[in-house]
Amino acid sequence: MISVLIPVYNVEKYLHVSINSVLKQTYQDFEIICVDDASTDSSLQILEYFSKKDDRIKVFRNPSNKGLGFTRNRAMEEAEGEYILFLDSDDWISSNALEMLVEEAEKNNSEVVMFKAIVYYEEPHNFGMEAYYDMGLLNKFSGTVFNHWDFDKSRFFSIPIGACNKFYLKSFLDEYDIRFPNENYIHEDNPFYCKMFINAERISFLDEYFYNRRRRSDSIMALNNERLFDNFKIVELVLNVFLENREIYEYYKEQVMNYVFNLVLNNKYDQIEDQYKEEFFKGVQEVYRKFIQDYGLYSDIKENVDEEILNRFKFEEIVENLLKK
Repeated sequence: MISVLIPVYNVEKYLHVSINSVLKQTYQDFEIICVDDASTDSSLQILEYFSKKDDRIKVFRNPSNKGLGFTRNRAMEEAEGEYILFLDSDDWISSNALEMLVEEAEKNNSEVVMFKAIVYYEEPHNFGMEAYYDMGLLNKFSGTVFNHWDFDKSRFFSIPIGACNKFYLKSFLDEYDIRFPNENYIHEDNPFYCKMFINAERISFLDEYFYNRRRRSDSIMALNNERLFDNFKIVELVLNVFLENREIYEYYKEQVMNYVFNLVLNNKYDQIEDQYKEEFFKGVQEVYRKFIQDYGLYSDIKENVDEEILNRFKFEEIVENLLKK
């Protein structure tokens, strides 16, 4: 059986599309675990309507708004299937997705099956391909089984980090305690992805567009406000995933440092609204301090992060102040 996990928060406009895309699957041995994160619209009522029509739909509700990570973790706790698929409540899947994914997983004894996504732009109401979700870098693995050691390590963070374009063996996630942060952070997929990828021994790739990702103007991807401060904690969680195994960290430290200080913090500094830039700037400097002082990573930062970025955030000044202390 497959457990399709749907976290729900104020999506009354889209919820029926998401649930119906599962109900119409060619493969029918599934359960749908819906966890309502204290919605204030009619989402809960819609869920209850569906659950009365089909007893494979199980509805749970958080007593207060806990965020996506906590809600997904709770759904995982309630799941009874052999496999797990995450489905965001404003997205939908193709009608043959579950059938082909379970077939691929069983054929290859896969712990994770990765697949492509297509983007639906709510404005101007059309579909589009994005190279990031097209995952051409995995084409060479189609029909084979691979793991991160077989993969070009420089592309570690080029695979879509989101949880939804992957199909998981539940016992694998449980064995390695692969979960999301329980705190209400944005970008909670980051540590989940890293821990999954470095622990999975058997990954397969299906060159199919099973997932339909709705791009909304109010999505997390479009945020440019103080919620971006969550990244300070997320990058520390990502670092800790690698530091749990020193061999893994040494192998990937160049990629980790560039991801943390360039792709995340530097880029988010450019993205955030001007009114938050000063505070965000100080937050980035605090991450540098913490990585140097608590983790002893001065040389790793110095050797692997672009000098222009280090200068931008006054790296040497941070080091000098730490030495004075």
